[in-house]
Amino acid sequence: MSFSFDEGTSTPCAPDGGEPLSLSPDDAFTLLGNETRVAILRALWEAHEPYDSDTAVPFSELFDRVGVDDTGNFNYHLGRLTGHFVRRTESGYELTAPGFEIVHALVAGTATENPILEPAVVAANCPRCERRIEIVYTDGTVWARCPHCEGYWPQRGGEIFGFSLPPEGLRDRDPDEILEATIRYSIHRFESMNDGVCPECGGSVDGSLAVCEDHDPCDAICDRCSSYFAGVITFVCRSCKFAWRSPGWAPVHDHPALVSFYYDHGIEHVLDDWMAMKRSFDWREEVVSTDPPRLGVTVSYEGNERTFVLDETGTVVDVS
Repeated sequence: MSFSFDEGTSTPCAPDGGEPLSLSPDDAFTLLGNETRVAILRALWEAHEPYDSDTAVPFSELFDRVGVDDTGNFNYHLGRLTGHFVRRTESGYELTAPGFEIVHALVAGTATENPILEPAVVAANCPRCERRIEIVYTDGTVWARCPHCEGYWPQRGGEIFGFSLPPEGLRDRDPDEILEATIRYSIHRFESMNDGVCPECGGSVDGSLAVCEDHDPCDAICDRCSSYFAGVITFVCRSCKFAWRSPGWAPVHDHPALVSFYYDHGIEHVLDDWMAMKRSFDWREEVVSTDPPRLGVTVSYEGNERTFVLDETGTVVDVS
């Protein structure tokens, strides 16, 4: 396993003085195009201590923290930031909410780094063939793949799932820890999508269920729809176009009736771990109708069953 981080640069900024105001995208990116301004934001972030009563940094201390030579030049760039990304108080300067967002993006590495994780075997077995899977990282995504069978998305090389994880999520973690962190990070983001709130921008999300009219239910990829799953759910944010595609049964995962079903049988169905994900691949699908799309998902354990029906938006509308 090897990591390589391609360090990039990024920058934050804002208008002169006054109350915080909105910026056009062009103005925001223009303001974020100077190394001194980025250094100022980072210095304010490093000085910040959550929940301290006052973490504002005096001008002279901030100047020393940034480490530039020209006071006039430094004052100019600080002035450009003040009002949107930086707030001036009686005791000094501190980050505003937009300022924190910029630094958070820099720390996460989502806009500045391009890490690579070579294929690494992890202590998790493929739900289809029960042999060890491997993970790779590319383009901000952890891909879990089975090198021994075709997985669930054979057109993508035996893929089992692909979940996003910011580059910082790889640091100081071994492959098994990366798998765990990825599932925890992404499952909660999926829950937000499923609840109609985009985890990227907070915008409204639309869900759409598609079903295969003549799905072959055998343990193989269907020749008709080229998918293992009879239903596929797609979520798309109306505002930022952040999108998520999952098996049609995915919205059932956090339904109270499912959690209680497993709990009654001595299983704590913790959503954000590998075993919960693996368990779901054994659920039985049935196309209830195609117009409008309806998908039945049956969960079995020790001879007991609970069936969920999802409508065309991926919403559970019936439990029996």
